[in-house]
Amino acid sequence: MWKKISKVWILAALFVFAALPVLAASPLTIGSRGDEVRSIQQILRSKGYRVNVNGVYTKDTAQAVSQYQKDKKIQVSGKVGGWTYYLLTGNRSKLPPKPVMKKGQSTRFNNGAISKYRHFSGGDAFGNQLVHSAYQYLGIPYVFGGNTPAEGFDCSGFTKYVFSHNGINLPRLADEQYEVGQRVRRSELMPGDLVFFTTYEPGVSHTGIYVGNNNFISATSSGGIRVDSLDSGYWSPRYVGATRVRR
Repeated sequence: MWKKISKVWILAALFVFAALPVLAASPLTIGSRGDEVRSIQQILRSKGYRVNVNGVYTKDTAQAVSQYQKDKKIQVSGKVGGWTYYLLTGNRSKLPPKPVMKKGQSTRFNNGAISKYRHFSGGDAFGNQLVHSAYQYLGIPYVFGGNTPAEGFDCSGFTKYVFSHNGINLPRLADEQYEVGQRVRRSELMPGDLVFFTTYEPGVSHTGIYVGNNNFISATSSGGIRVDSLDSGYWSPRYVGATRVRR
C-alpha cells in the first residue's frame, strides 16, 4: 500500500515540476500573487505609477500596468507578460521563443524566390503598390518601437511606415490597425492586405502585409524585415485575421 501511495506522490510531483516552465511563462494578471508581483509593483511605483506594493495583483495594479503600456505605445492588456515584462524588468524570459525550424527548413524565401516574387499579381493596383513599397525594406533589422528604415522597425511600425508612404495613416499599434479597414477572409486575401497574428500576448500582437501566394512580409524579432509563409508551423496556428485598407 505504501508503495502505491509513494508512487502516486512521485507522479504528482513530476507533473507539478513539468508544469513549472509553463506557469513561469504565463503573464501576471489579476489574481496573481507573490514576490514577482511585488517586484513589478515596486518598479511601477518607482516610475511614478500609483499602485499598492503588497504582492497581490489587484485592479489597481492592472490599471497601472495599462497606463504604462499606453505610455510605451505597446498593446494594452493590463497584464504583465511578453514585452511588458521585458521593458519593466529587462528579463527576456517571458518573450516568445524564436521559431524552431527543422534542419534544412525555413519559412524565409531565398534570394532567388524573393527576386522571382517581385513580379506579384492578383491584386489591385494600390495593393500591388503597397507590396512593391514593402519589398524595398527587406533585411532592415528589427527594433522594438522602431518606426523608420534608419532606426529599424517593429511589426506595426513597419506597416504604418509603408502605408503612410502610400497616402494612408494607420494607427501605431497592431491591435489598433486590426480595427481599420474591411475584414477579409483568408481565402479572399489579395496583395496589400494587412494580416494579423497573436504571438507574445493574447489578442493581436503582430502584423504584416500580404504579398500573394499565401506569403506575407513583416518585421520579425528573429530576422528583421522578411517574407514568411502563412502555412508555416509557426505562423499558421497564430493567424487571427486580415483587413483591407484602401484610399
